[in-house]
Amino acid sequence: MPYKSRIRALIAVVLLVLVLALFGYYIVGHPQVIHELRHISLWLMLLLLACYGMLLWWWMGVYNATLALCGKPLPKKENLLLTIYSTLANFFLPLQTGPGVRAAYLKRRHKVSVYSYLMATLFYFAIYAMISAGFLFATSHYWYLDAPAVIGAAIISYLVIFAARKLFARRNAEIKLELTKEKLLTLFLMTLGQLLTQALIYGIELHEVTGNLNPIRDLSYTGAANFSLFVSLTPGAIGFREAFLALAQKLHGFSTTQILAANVIDRGVYLIVLGALFVAMLATHARNRIATPRGES
Repeated sequence: MPYKSRIRALIAVVLLVLVLALFGYYIVGHPQVIHELRHISLWLMLLLLACYGMLLWWWMGVYNATLALCGKPLPKKENLLLTIYSTLANFFLPLQTGPGVRAAYLKRRHKVSVYSYLMATLFYFAIYAMISAGFLFATSHYWYLDAPAVIGAAIISYLVIFAARKLFARRNAEIKLELTKEKLLTLFLMTLGQLLTQALIYGIELHEVTGNLNPIRDLSYTGAANFSLFVSLTPGAIGFREAFLALAQKLHGFSTTQILAANVIDRGVYLIVLGALFVAMLATHARNRIATPRGES
């Protein structure tokens, strides 16, 4: 076996062992997840899994729309596999590692500048923050703060993008973005679809916990949960999402007990989704398609 092939095989084994170990570590550390899953009906489980399948489709759309700003959209199969890798990285590794995984892969395989992709990702985060701010206040008793919140999110996003561009310029980084109205609108619509689907998932879980259906409060709840993304230091935003939701109780109206119960359900179902994605990754030989640069055999 050639040296490079042996190295790739070794890396594949190490990754397999690492992911399985992380799954085991998470389950051992959070036994309440397994306990809660035993009490979920089959129909609820299937409904949530279907919603997560739809969310995966929106993620692919968001990633491709972000990459389109760099002028390098991906084929569907490659986009799916890269989405699976970054989704696993986002959950099991701290600091929202997914964008870094995508940036490194895109530079290695498609020669996309890391700085260009990071700048494009900042535009995605800006849209994400503005929509989340709209969700958070527009559907609460403090609706009159909605416009200032969205404007505030836009201003902060602009300052972050401006600072990043200045920093990259000092490093003589090459940044090539195609910021056309059509591409930015596509990114906006894909992000909106992603967040509405996330709100649907949270709404189903909250209905299971509270017995009530309230789409208005669910949107506010989703807005609060989304902001934990920006300060998440733990795998899967464990603790941070719950803290943000608890702090925003006056906006969405759900109690701490309800928040914790809904999040246990969410993490349990999501763990099943991650397991399915991991199996799909192995079944489709994702290692060869992702790790092997063009031109190598």
